[in-house]
Amino acid sequence: MDNNTETLRDAIGTIYSTFPKLNYTPHPDDLKLLAAYMKSTESEYPKSLDLLLSVNNADIELELIKYKRF
Repeated sequence: MDNNTETLRDAIGTIYSTFPKLNYTPHPDDLKLLAAYMKSTESEYPKSLDLLLSVNNADIELELIKYKRF
């Protein structure tokens, strides 16, 4: 597993733990909105959110599929 994949997985996990009532599988754009919200409200936000905001949606979608399997 490369570093970006692990960082992206960490960002997805952070969002799920911050918003535990997500009762649907979010779309990549939903995750980007939640990440942007977290960055705007927390001065000490996880830096993995920066990667999530910068990668393309296909990469996020792939990681979401993997994340939901675990």
